[in-house]
Amino acid sequence: MKIGFIGSSTISQFHISALRNNGFEIIGIGTRENSINCEKFARENFLIDYFCKKGWEEVIEKEVDAYCVCIDTTYTPEILLRVLDKGKPVLVEKPIAWELSKLEPIIKHKNVSKIFVGYNRRFYRVVNIAKQFAKESRGGTVYINIPDSKIGSKRFISNGCHMVDLARYLFGDFKINNKIKISNDSGEMAYLTAFCSNKKWTITINAHSLIPANFSITINSGKNVFELSPIEKYSLFEGLEIIEPHENFPLRRYVPKVIQSEFEDAKFKPGFNEMYRQFKKFILGSCIYTQNIIDVNQAYLTLEKCYELIK
Repeated sequence: MKIGFIGSSTISQFHISALRNNGFEIIGIGTRENSINCEKFARENFLIDYFCKKGWEEVIEKEVDAYCVCIDTTYTPEILLRVLDKGKPVLVEKPIAWELSKLEPIIKHKNVSKIFVGYNRRFYRVVNIAKQFAKESRGGTVYINIPDSKIGSKRFISNGCHMVDLARYLFGDFKINNKIKISNDSGEMAYLTAFCSNKKWTITINAHSLIPANFSITINSGKNVFELSPIEKYSLFEGLEIIEPHENFPLRRYVPKVIQSEFEDAKFKPGFNEMYRQFKKFILGSCIYTQNIIDVNQAYLTLEKCYELIK
């Protein structure tokens, strides 16, 4: 199955590995015209014979079965519209656009049903175990932690959109009841706490830049706590384990007792291998939009919720 690949960023390497593992053949790769970085990337990945010096416009003229668009979000909407004109399936990196208005022409495009949005965390095995836990539970409270190594609203949209998407995926749509947003002296968002809910869940979202913490989701329901921390690992807790005092810690402790735990497969970037396995089915028409595979309308709702949080 032949792919036209538009991109050469750090994340592109993970896409290339998962594509190859799923039997895709990349026959065109490019970004900007005469891009030195893209040429170097193509050479490093043994794709120099397929490097398109004229850039992405040359890539979309290749005879392929599908495309992958993995570039700076600033340029994604414009290029995605041109790719859609070719009428081929396309996997596009999230969040697709920085602004909701940029998504509107894409939603209206005649070939919008050809888009597969790459929210790879929906394909984590551990995330889908969490989804089953949430589905089978009676509800409860949820704490979502969104740290980041850089500050600002744009950074929140870039990385935080993953967590907002997971919140919608795991718990369904939710209403923002109240929020507190604090900015630094330069006007950039420093941290945000939002209190949200739906009929089943009460959700606290805490986004705080520059703190030493993991992206995490903690689900409290009944006698159990289900924790994704980091998101690539789950632990299920039930009851407390008593640890008696000893010379290294002279106090009695009551520690949540782990009854199940599992890591995500690390052979590929988590979620990517399964994502491309599903994309292959999507191309062949044997797999339509599911709870994992989302369309542009769902991507729009996630971006809309991100802006509700930070505005």
